Amino acid sequence: MDRPDLPLLSLVFANGFTIALALIQDWELGTVHAIYWFQSVVIGALTFVRLLGTGGDGNRFARLALAGFFAFHYGLFHVVYLVFLVTFGLMGLFRIVDLPGLVLACALFLANHLVSFLWYRSREEVPSAQIFTEPYARIVPMHLTIIAGGFVTMMLPGEDGARLVLLLFLLLKTAADLGAHLKKHGGARTAMPPSPAAVRY
Repeated sequence: MDRPDLPLLSLVFANGFTIALALIQDWELGTVHAIYWFQSVVIGALTFVRLLGTGGDGNRFARLALAGFFAFHYGLFHVVYLVFLVTFGLMGLFRIVDLPGLVLACALFLANHLVSFLWYRSREEVPSAQIFTEPYARIVPMHLTIIAGGFVTMMLPGEDGARLVLLLFLLLKTAADLGAHLKKHGGARTAMPPSPAAVRY
């Protein structure tokens, strides 16, 4: 009998919890963006660690250089995203509400990605170039909705416009999360989880 894919289940739970809380608590778009921005930063940080530990496709200096370039490039994207979020917030388009819910959702995504990192780490021999490009598939929906979402909200003022953008973002980001996970770990989903001794540090 195949073992359940714990990282996939926890990813579904984290996204489902966020969607449910957003609808129940009537979140504004800024709260959801803040959570997914944090998730994307966590993905980047763990990718940086994976790049540093990649073996078999370059010397130590090359790995360090690639990891450093990734940190700069990926980090620059997220600084720009943060500028958009702060700017739209100052314009009154986005607000962060329900701070306890925001913190809990962030904690769930952090736990999910740490579980995934440890669950698959000893079983994957992935080229560093592939590791480098993987996170970008997840930030495309964020890029589109942060830039376009503010303008759509301005063109569709009121609760209906805000809810439309919020629903679009939730659906895009959840689909991107699940699609990226299945594409990245499709061949390892049913493998046994690593024992602590098998995890390479």
